Amino acid sequence: MPNYNRPQTRQLSSHLERKKLREDANNKNIVEVAQQLGMTLERIGKDYQWKDHDSLKFDTRKNYFYWNAQGFGGGPIKLAQTIMECSYGEAVRFLTGKEISKFDQTLVPKRKFSYKLKDVSNPTAMRDYLKNQRQLSDETINYFINQGVLSQANFKDRGAEQYAPVIVFKHFDSTHKMQGMALQGTQNDFDLYPERGKLKKTFGDGLYSCVVKVGHPPIIEEKKANSTDNIISDQNPLKIIVFEAPIDMMSYYELFKDKIGDAYLMAMSGLKKGAVSTLLAEKFTVKITEEKKAGFLDFIQNSTNGTNAAKIILAVDNDEAGKNFINKFGITKIPVVSHLPHLAPGAEKADWNEVLQRVKKPQKTPFEERLKKAAEARPNFAARLRQAAATKQK
Repeated sequence: MPNYNRPQTRQLSSHLERKKLREDANNKNIVEVAQQLGMTLERIGKDYQWKDHDSLKFDTRKNYFYWNAQGFGGGPIKLAQTIMECSYGEAVRFLTGKEISKFDQTLVPKRKFSYKLKDVSNPTAMRDYLKNQRQLSDETINYFINQGVLSQANFKDRGAEQYAPVIVFKHFDSTHKMQGMALQGTQNDFDLYPERGKLKKTFGDGLYSCVVKVGHPPIIEEKKANSTDNIISDQNPLKIIVFEAPIDMMSYYELFKDKIGDAYLMAMSGLKKGAVSTLLAEKFTVKITEEKKAGFLDFIQNSTNGTNAAKIILAVDNDEAGKNFINKFGITKIPVVSHLPHLAPGAEKADWNEVLQRVKKPQKTPFEERLKKAAEARPNFAARLRQAAATKQK
């Protein structure tokens, strides 16, 4: 991070001049600003993330950043304030008091993912965690293992003293090349992970997700192999059901497997419209370059009359972030609907695994708890009455 030296200032002569300075500061290229602030970036498609904190993402089209783990974002001024820990005025002066050097894209080449973990043959830690802590059935676990997207490996995180078992959710492209993964720890370590207690990390470019096929989803005409193939059409649309996390996807499958029909389930490992767009592009067309997949949804929205040959169901968390994702999804040329998990009484958020756990381990309502306590008290009350009667007779 560069040292911040307060530049010489003069009294601004008017409100218009102050406004122009703010506009000039916020019109700086946010990726160039990040580099000037000493942030090491990693490329994700057309966008970037901070290598030190991969939940801080940059949207180059909106010239905006969002720090998912911290729950806030903004433009170049807010980024400078955040990284330099300075005031709004100091951030504006930093951005307008010097020329930002030209952004060198070669400094942040797109990373190629390589799977270097070794899957264990007997995933007991994974099964124990998913069954006992997440209430998933053996049938569901086996279904995802058989799809090739679920395994257990040993992983040593930065700062950890030794390897520990982790659950691996694998991300493949349409050629079944592995493009990334999401890791879920099975053991508590609040020193390393004070917020969650367990490791939770994603690797790859963020545009490929953990995807499973349910039933026999339709395919495009160009991929037809025989007369019995299921072909995508307005009457037979491609259905994609979208989740924030893989375990929520597994929970949803267990809850609704008899009602899902023919569909693809995908876990974004966050809230990533580009990941939804990439999967749709891979399943919906063959005539598209890799660079255009993340923008395929916006292409349909902005450049076509739309289609009913695809349907997207946003089954994200029922919380503020999930609702904002739905409200800002911005696609009307394809049917897009939401399916949110119900909130428990008094709760402000819910995910699909919480719903599954409520089904598997239902909690009694306050009224039911009072009835239970009353029933437990009745034998003791009757015994006290008998004892009091016996004492009176004496």
